[in-house]
Amino acid sequence: MLKEIITQILEEYTIPFEITEYEQGEELLESELDFQLVFLDIILDGKNGIDVGNEIYRRNRRIKIIFQTNYGEFCKEAVNTSHAFAYLEKPLTRDAVKKQIEEFMEDDDVVKESFMEFKKVTVIKNGAQEERQRVRLRIKEIVYFEYIKTKKRIKIITKSEEYVIKDTMSNLEKRMRPFGFEVSCRGILVNIENVIKIEGYSLLMNNGKKIALSQRRAMEFKEKINNYIHNSWN
Repeated sequence: MLKEIITQILEEYTIPFEITEYEQGEELLESELDFQLVFLDIILDGKNGIDVGNEIYRRNRRIKIIFQTNYGEFCKEAVNTSHAFAYLEKPLTRDAVKKQIEEFMEDDDVVKESFMEFKKVTVIKNGAQEERQRVRLRIKEIVYFEYIKTKKRIKIITKSEEYVIKDTMSNLEKRMRPFGFEVSCRGILVNIENVIKIEGYSLLMNNGKKIALSQRRAMEFKEKINNYIHNSWN
């Protein structure tokens, strides 16, 4: 029911979105935690919602949490310990959910300071490599992803550094599409925001690099660029 309400509300906005559901708090915490907004029950099987919220806050303080429960006495604890964005009492109503989402959407940091978390990463900087268990990258800093076929790895090219992760392009495309990423050609996923211009069948990126644009995808890709520009100006 909540997913249906959220979907109806978010479809009124021009920005893309994706909703992921979890059965338990532990399952949520096992994810990449690359969300902008989390709706979280306080009473859960296993670890309770406040403890889950505390862990989310510890790992990614930019995630906004909206708690919901029948038990109003938990409100103060949820707000104080997990720094909740909002608190809703059940039964939830569309108007109450919409009000909180509207406040969330009005927060400039939601769009400007979104982060994505990646696990088991090789950081490449000045020719040296460093292994890390986890890195959080600002989405707007990611220029594109490139699949390295010989190593069966994916390179993340940002404005200042490069990273290598083990993943699939199909999985990355699913994760990144809601944030304005599109496939320019086989094995390359581009952040549309960082495209300077299209030159024939190549893209000039804002880090100075040129990447391929397949002839088959060119028309659709140009439409994506135009839609992005139109929505940005609106």
